[in-house]
Amino acid sequence: MLNTERDDIFTPHGTVRLRPLTPADTELVHGWLTDPHCAFWGMQQASVNDVAVEYDRLRASPHEEAWILELHPHPAAPHRPMGIVEDYDPRRVVLDSVLAEAASSEAAGIRELTLEEPLRGLHFLVAPPAGAHVSGLTSSLFAAVIRWLIDCRGFRELLVEPDVANGAIHRKNAEAGFLDVPGLNEIRLLQGGHTKTARVQRCTASDFYSSAAAARASLSPVANALCAAETAERQLIAKAIREFSHERLLTPSFHPDSERWSVHFGPRELSFSAHQYGLAHLEVVPESIEAADAAPLHLAELIAGAAEQLGIEPEFLHTYIEEIQATLVGRARALATRPAAQSLRAPQLAASAQERANAQADYLVTAESAMYEGHPGFLANSGRGGMSLTELRAYAPEAGADTHIVWLAAKREHCVVAASEDVADLAGFFAEQLGDLGPRYEQALAELGCAPDDYVPLPLHPWQWDNCISTIFFDQLISRDLVYIGTSSDLFRPQQSLRTFFNHSRPALPYVKTAVGIRNMGFVRGLSPAYMETTPTINDWLAQQLNVDPEFRARNVRLLKEIVAVGYRGDTYHRHPLPAGSTSGREKMLSALWRDSPMPQLSATSVAVTLAGCLYVDPAGESLAAEWIAQSGLPPQEWLRRLLDVYLVPVLHALAQYGIVFMPHSENVILELDNGAPVGAFFKDLGEEAAVVDARVDVPAGLERLQVDHGDFTGAQRALSIHTDVLDGVLRHLAALFDRKGLLAETEFWLTCRAVVLDYERRFPGTLEKLPVLASQFKHSCLNRLQLRNPLSMVNLGDQESSLIYAGDMDNPLHSSESTAR
Repeated sequence: MLNTERDDIFTPHGTVRLRPLTPADTELVHGWLTDPHCAFWGMQQASVNDVAVEYDRLRASPHEEAWILELHPHPAAPHRPMGIVEDYDPRRVVLDSVLAEAASSEAAGIRELTLEEPLRGLHFLVAPPAGAHVSGLTSSLFAAVIRWLIDCRGFRELLVEPDVANGAIHRKNAEAGFLDVPGLNEIRLLQGGHTKTARVQRCTASDFYSSAAAARASLSPVANALCAAETAERQLIAKAIREFSHERLLTPSFHPDSERWSVHFGPRELSFSAHQYGLAHLEVVPESIEAADAAPLHLAELIAGAAEQLGIEPEFLHTYIEEIQATLVGRARALATRPAAQSLRAPQLAASAQERANAQADYLVTAESAMYEGHPGFLANSGRGGMSLTELRAYAPEAGADTHIVWLAAKREHCVVAASEDVADLAGFFAEQLGDLGPRYEQALAELGCAPDDYVPLPLHPWQWDNCISTIFFDQLISRDLVYIGTSSDLFRPQQSLRTFFNHSRPALPYVKTAVGIRNMGFVRGLSPAYMETTPTINDWLAQQLNVDPEFRARNVRLLKEIVAVGYRGDTYHRHPLPAGSTSGREKMLSALWRDSPMPQLSATSVAVTLAGCLYVDPAGESLAAEWIAQSGLPPQEWLRRLLDVYLVPVLHALAQYGIVFMPHSENVILELDNGAPVGAFFKDLGEEAAVVDARVDVPAGLERLQVDHGDFTGAQRALSIHTDVLDGVLRHLAALFDRKGLLAETEFWLTCRAVVLDYERRFPGTLEKLPVLASQFKHSCLNRLQLRNPLSMVNLGDQESSLIYAGDMDNPLHSSESTAR
C-alpha cells in the first residue's frame, strides 16, 4: 500500500488529509454520532464511553481501520476535523456472511458477481453542519475519500451498504460511480448493535474515474486547478464586472428594495451584492453573483456574448478569450497554494550579517512569489501565451520555483554593450555574474578556437533557449556568432514581471532581466537592442537628478539602476528588418540587462517587499497590509501616511521638480519595511518606462527618446501620470481594501492622501498651480479597453500617448474633504 497519512487530496473546498482516529478524538466523535443529522449511524443514545469502547475495538481489529478526515480550506487556515472514515475487509467483517452467501446463491445476477481485488468496504460520516450551508462540500469530501482509497491506498473496488431509506447518501454514491449489486439491494445487516436494512453498492476504480465526482478530488496540485476553477472563475467574473464598469463598458444598477445590483453583461443579466466606492470602484462579492436565467456562469462565455458591448473586434475575440482562459487556470492553480497573510509578516532578523542577509532575501522572494492577482486593473493579466503547463510550473512567478538561467557567449562585434558610469570594470562585472561558470565560459570558447575577448556573456531565460534561440536562431549557433555555454550553479527566482530574475544564491548581485518571446498583457516580452544601447545612460541621468535629491534622500527613496545591458543584432532578422512600423518581435529576442539589487541598500533591521503586497488578500480574506499595520503598532492612518511619504510624494516630486514620470504600478515599486512600517522605497524598470513630460527640461544628447512633450503638454496632462497610475492604478484598490477590512474609512483614506499633497504644496509652493493634482476631475484613461481593442499590441511603445483610450472624466477623490463613496 502507499503512504496513507501524508497524501493531500485537493478539492474545490480545500485540501483534505486523513489521519488515524485516536482516543483523543472520542468526545468530538461522540458529538457527531449523537447529532440528529447522523441518525442513520444508529448511535443517537450512545454515551462517550460507548463510543470509546467501539473505537477501541475497531483499532484492535486486524480487518478494520478508522480515520479522521481533516479539511484545510486554504493555506491561511488550520486543518479542521470534518468527518470519520471507516474502512474494512468486507470478506472478513460487516459483509462477510452476505458475500459468502452471494457466492453460493443461485439468485439471478448474484452468481455472476465478481469483485475486483484488492477490495475494501467503506463507511463515511460527514460532521454535522456548523454555520451556513456550504454548497458542494459533502460531495467534495466524499470524492476525496474515494480518491484516497483508490489512488493512495491502492484498492480497486469499494463496497458500501447504506440504509435503504437514506436517499441523500444514495445520490452521493451514484455521483461517485457506485452501482447497486443485483440481488443485494435490500438485505438485513447487524451493525453496531442494531439491525438495518441495507442496499449494497459497488464502485470500481474505473467507475469512479468516469464519474461526476472524480473531478472534485485530485492528488495533483496542478490538476487541482480544475477543483478550484469555480472559486477562481467567480473571482474573475467579479473583477470583470468591477473593472468593465469602472471603464464604463458595463452600466450596473442598484436596487434599493433588494439591496442588490444588476448589470447586463451581453445578453445575460447578472445580479450581485456590491459596495460602491469612489473612482467608480464597485467592489463585487464573488459568491453573490447570480444569473437571471439560472444558467451556469462561465467568464469566457460571458465575454464572447458581450464582445460587441466590450468593443472586441471579431478578429481578436479568440485571442482575448485565450488570454482569459489562461488567466483563469493560472488563478485556479495559485489559489491552492497561497500563504496566509500572517505568515508574510516581516521576519525578525538575526544579528549575524550572513543570516540576516539570507532572511532578507528569502522574505523578498517569498512575498514576490505569493502574489497571484497580477495587475489589479487588467482582467486578462496572466495569458503567458506560449508557455506550456510544465513550463508554467517551472517559470511562473507564483509557482515560487528557483531555476538556473542559460548563458551564451555572443560575438562582441554584433552586440550593443552599454554600461553605467558606476561600472568601472566591465570585464570584472561579467566575471562576477558568471560566477563558477567563468572557467567553463573560457574553456568552451577556447575549444572552438574562439577568443574570449571577442565575445560577451549573454544570459537567457531557459524558456527562450528551448523555444526560440535553439531553433529560429540556429544559424547563429552554427556560425559561432553565438556559443552555448551552459548554466551556472546560481539559482534565480522569477519575479512578477515574468522575464526578470532575482539571484537567490547571491542576493547582493543584480537582477537579470531577459528577453522572452511570451505574449502577456498585450506585448511579446522581448527587449530591444536599440533600447539596450541607451538604457544605462538613461538610468545614470535619472539617478543624477533624483538619487541625490534631498527630498528623495530624506524619504530613503532610491532608484534601482539598470547598470549593464547587452543586445545582439547580428542575426538575419536585424539584417532584413520589416518595413517601418512593423515588427515580428524576432529582433527583440536576444537582449538582457542587469538591475541593481535592493539587498545591499537595506538597513540591518529592514526588509524589502513588493508594493503589490499592500493589495494581497489571502484565501481566507485576510489582508497583508493589515498584518503589516498590526506588526508596526501604528494606527492605520499613520501607517498609510508613511506609505504615501515613500510612494506618492516621490512620484509627485519627480514630476513637479524634474518633469520626470515613472510607471509606478504596484509591481514596479519595492517597499522597505522596518517591523512592518514603511521606511523607504525603491523604484525600478526605468529604461523602458521613465519619461520626461515637460519640454522645458533638457535631456542629454542621445537620450531624446525620454522626452515625450513636444511643447503641447498641459499641466492636466502631466498630472494624469499621478491620477492614472497612482490614484486609479493603486490607491483606488487600497482605499477599498482599507475600508472593507475596517482599517480606515474610505473618506479618511482619501483625506490622508489629500493632506499629503497639501503638505507637499506648503513645502513647494506653486506645485498645484502647475500640476492640478487636486482638480475636481481628470481624464479617465482605460487599460482594459486597450487590451480589448487589440490584445496582440495594446500600445505603440514609441508613442504611447497617442495609443491611449479615454472614457470621459473621473471625479477626483483628492479634490474635496467630503466623502467620495456613492
